[in-house]
Parts: sequence; C-alpha cells; structure tokens
Amino acid sequence: MQRLLAVLLVLIGLTGLVLGRLGETTWAPATETTATVDLSGAGPAVVIDPGVLYVGGEQGEVVIEGASDVSVITANNADIDAYLEGVHHTRVTGASDWTTLSTEDVDPEGADELKNPTSSDLWRTVETSPSPTTIDVGEFHAAENGKNEQVYRSLLIVTDGTQQGAEKISITWPVDAENEWVPFAYAGGAAIAVIGLVLLVVSLGGRRRDEDELEDGEPAVQEPAVAGAAAGSGGAVAGAESDADGAQGAGLDELFTDTGEKPREENVWSLGADSTASGDSVAPRDSDAPSTEDAQQRGESAEDRTQPIDPVDDGGDRR
Repeated sequence: MQRLLAVLLVLIGLTGLVLGRLGETTWAPATETTATVDLSGAGPAVVIDPGVLYVGGEQGEVVIEGASDVSVITANNADIDAYLEGVHHTRVTGASDWTTLSTEDVDPEGADELKNPTSSDLWRTVETSPSPTTIDVGEFHAAENGKNEQVYRSLLIVTDGTQQGAEKISITWPVDAENEWVPFAYAGGAAIAVIGLVLLVVSLGGRRRDEDELEDGEPAVQEPAVAGAAAGSGGAVAGAESDADGAQGAGLDELFTDTGEKPREENVWSLGADSTASGDSVAPRDSDAPSTEDAQQRGESAEDRTQPIDPVDDGGDRR
C-alpha cells in the first residue's frame, strides 16, 4: 500500500511538472499582440496621429502595405494638417482593441490626388521604400527624444499621389504575459514528486530490510529445534543409562541380600529341580530332566565303584 501511494504521488508530481511546461509553451499566452486595419477608399494620404505607435509600448514594429512604393514623411503636425486641407485622407487615431486600429475618414468629398507629395519643403524626413515598408517603434521613439527632439510627431503615408496612401497598416507590440499558475504547477509538482520518491525509497528499503531479517532469522529458528532434539535424545540416552544402572544396582543388591535361609547341599542332579523352582529361569523340558530309574541306576553304579579301604595301623607297622 505504501509503495502504491508513493508511485501515485510521483505520477501526480510529474503531471504537475508537465502542466507547468505546457503552460510555458503550448498553452502560453501570445508573446506579442498585433493591431491591424485594412484600408479601403482611404484617399491619396494616410496620417498616423501622434502617440499611436506607443499604444502598446515603446517597442514594436509598424508594417505598411501599399499599391506601390511607400513614402513615410515626418513633419510638424500643423504643417501636415495645412498640406492636406481640402484633400480626402484617412487618419489612424488609435486602437479600439488589441487587434484593431481605429480610423477616421477626413474630407471624403475632397481631392483624390496629390501632386509630388514627397517634394514639399515642409517635410523634416522622407523615407521611401518598396511595399511593404517597416518602421521600428523603438528607433522612432529614440529619434523623437534624441538630439533633435520631435515629440509626438504625426506620420504622413503616401505613394505616388494618385493611388491611396496605404492599403493595410499593422502595429505589433511585445507582450510580457504568462500564465500565472505556471510557477505553482512547477512548485507543487516538484514537491509532490520528491515526497513520492522519498516514500518509495523508504518502502523499498523497509522491504529489503524485512527480507534480510527473515533470511537471518531462519537459522536462529531452526537451532533451538535441533538443540531441543539433541537435548531430548541426550535425555533419552541418559534415562536409558540411568535405567540400566538402576537395574544393575538392583541385581547386585538382590545378589548380596541375606535371605535368612541356610545353604543346602545339592548335587549335580538337583540343579535342574532348583532351576525349575526358580521363577526367573526358564522351565526345562521333560525330555531334558533325568528320570527316576536313571537316577537309581546311576546311584548303584556309584556304590559299585566305591571300595572299602582297610584301616592302617600305624603302631603295628612301626613295631
């Protein structure tokens, strides 16, 4: 159970780390935002009002697309207004949201052409480049606040004076945005994974220790049994020896005990009868016992072999 819990915690921690990584990459918010406007019937000139380039910050990029080469002109705001008086043109006034630039149509009934728009002596700078042309917002901001300070300048966008000044304008700003939950996913996932790993190591170590103790304990369990068996066999042997000693001692005591009976003379032929009477000996068979007739014959033979001996007169012989 402990190991299962540890594995589950490790998996949850790894899931948190994966979610944190996805929050920084696949699920991360956009690192930049772009506001765009498509111009149709904008007139021979398009004006970007002062400060519009800085709506999303002082860093970014402006992209201008036109039907031909695009000229970006900087000048005093009043001079641009005077130059475009009575001419149909469009003004970019700001951003209605982070994806759309807001515009204003000025003098829609005015003139639709401009003569030599880049040759006026009112302009401070004129830069012409093929479409699409780009403007670095950071560089433009530095120029406005540099040695020749020109704060909040308007930008006049024109082509050849006969076509509309621009067909599309987009401004891109970097965005410092991130998913706020990413740090918590990293921290929580790492902490849970570490706890799971520690718990897993502890559970594995405990199991290994239990196995070692089990292996070490098997001989210790068997030894008492062997010792007990040895003790039992020793006790049995000792008991047997004690019984033998006791029996031997009892025999000796019985042998040397004075029964109080007088010894009697027995001949060889009476041994069988005595042994028969004894309860400890085995009764002899009838065929082995001598018969009465045999005993009498043997007695007579013994008497025949006995001869009398004449007395010796020691005194007479000496004389």
